[in-house]
Amino acid sequence: MERLTRWLAFLAVLLVHPASAALTPAQLADVGATPPAGAALPAGLSFIDQSGRPYRVSLGATPTVLLFADYSCRHICGPGVTLTAGALHDAGLKPCVDYRMIVIGMDQDGPLLARRLAEQRLKGLFAEAAGMELLTGLPATVARAEQALGYHAVYDAAADQFAHDAAIYVFSPGGRLSALLPETASTAAQLKAAVAGAWQDVALAPPTPKADTGLIWRVSAICYGLASAHGVYAGPIVVGLRIGGLLICLGLGLFVFGSLRRHRRAQDAA
Repeated sequence: MERLTRWLAFLAVLLVHPASAALTPAQLADVGATPPAGAALPAGLSFIDQSGRPYRVSLGATPTVLLFADYSCRHICGPGVTLTAGALHDAGLKPCVDYRMIVIGMDQDGPLLARRLAEQRLKGLFAEAAGMELLTGLPATVARAEQALGYHAVYDAAADQFAHDAAIYVFSPGGRLSALLPETASTAAQLKAAVAGAWQDVALAPPTPKADTGLIWRVSAICYGLASAHGVYAGPIVVGLRIGGLLICLGLGLFVFGSLRRHRRAQDAA
């Protein structure tokens, strides 16, 4: 039920904020998460965390779950952080014990927006919020992290938004890349298995993620304008998401209504 609630919130964001995009299909074609062979956690890079304190990325005693995000993003970034933290919670994994979670901000938004994203998107996930590091760094530092992990984002200056892949990187305690998953389509079981593999220092093979042509992956893979720069496909995607969201809400309403009726009948029978 909790995961369904988070998915409804994710769909609500898409319904309320059907974004526009100015980047061309050729520019969007450069977007992706394609880590090179032997990719590893970019240790040694200096950032500032959500409290304004210096933070240097280092190898940890636990696996590391890493995301890239735009803290001012109006579309997928916030829900992606929510879904990832929620799936880790649902998997029964304890932050700072079973894993640590790092978010690298791509823009110069700073600690204030990082804290705001955490406050707005991690309500009820208190342990996950307390154990999460939301980082801001200089453009050169962020670029080094992206290059090390094969992460390709494109900036649209007019919209002040990034087109980027919504991907989850999972590293072993020794820093080796162990798994690459989609933020908005990963289950608690998948993340639990990925963290377990990281504990065993299992390397990602092949070095690129498995292709996924499903609608959710296609839409969420590019966290920008619902990839609406693809022209003719933009309308059907947005309409499809709206219809799908309405159907899910309707189905949930019918389920709750039916459950209440069955409960009331059971009380009357008793």
